Amino acid sequence: MINLIMQNTSNGNIHDISQLVTSITWDTVRVGKASELSFTLVIEKGLEISEGSIIYFKKDNIGIFYGYIFKIKRSSDETLSITAYDQIRYLLNKDTYVFKNKRADEIIRKIATDFNIKLGTIENTDYKIPLMVEDGQTLLDIIYKTLDNTLINTGKMYVLYDSFGSITLKNITTMFTDLIIGDSSLLTSYSYDRSIDGDSYNKIKLYKDNKQTGKREVFIVKDSSNIKKWGLLQYYEKVNDKLNEAQIRKRANQLQSVKNRVVKGLSLDCIGDLSIRAGNSIYVDIKGIDLKQRFIVDNAKHNFSNNQHTMSLTLKVI
Repeated sequence: MINLIMQNTSNGNIHDISQLVTSITWDTVRVGKASELSFTLVIEKGLEISEGSIIYFKKDNIGIFYGYIFKIKRSSDETLSITAYDQIRYLLNKDTYVFKNKRADEIIRKIATDFNIKLGTIENTDYKIPLMVEDGQTLLDIIYKTLDNTLINTGKMYVLYDSFGSITLKNITTMFTDLIIGDSSLLTSYSYDRSIDGDSYNKIKLYKDNKQTGKREVFIVKDSSNIKKWGLLQYYEKVNDKLNEAQIRKRANQLQSVKNRVVKGLSLDCIGDLSIRAGNSIYVDIKGIDLKQRFIVDNAKHNFSNNQHTMSLTLKVI
């Protein structure tokens, strides 16, 4: 059973619009965007919907989405198309921060306090980032920069998401599921691709400007065999001038371990399962391409229409 409840923040009135809705899409993305709930409903007399109104969506009494209405579109056929986002949308605000020797989770807590963001479970990320100076950046970009730094320096990947109204940060290993999708389980269609076109690099070149000597110091790690196969694909980055040689070489090696690979992508159309959102991992077993391995869900789009629940997943190799 689907429950869609809206509270108008202008006057406090609460409306149950479950019976007015003709279709619902719940879309989650692992990195860079808020979760989105979009739906179409038949206009009813007395229904009051305004920007900023709270919307929450439950199915079979399980909380799926809690967010705020940002877009309202009225059509000549007497329907409304509504788009709502969760709290992560408010992390697109920009500000300036300087952090020294702070963990990613500490930075998230500071930003959340400053911008009145409600937090849920925020796991300790262990690694202290030596220095971050972020001038006029979105809060979300700042947070993802801290998570990227943590991944590169510890090998630990964390997922940031809104869990029914509370921003949550979890190690991706705690988000593994037992779900298997394949020829005999939920799958209706798929597409599979391999690429070195986006985030694959076989040479890592880092540099810093030594203020004492007035010279630029360069540090290089490369994979000659992959350069021979792919051609030269170089990752180039200025590192913090306060890092010593050992720290920079460590970062170069860690970047190589993350970047020096073929990126595999898989898209699936399946029967819907509400336990799956961006950030979860699932096991895929497709005999047609001899594929048996675990993937991270980069994007999960759930569609509810005509009493059917389907989902489209975009996956990435862990």
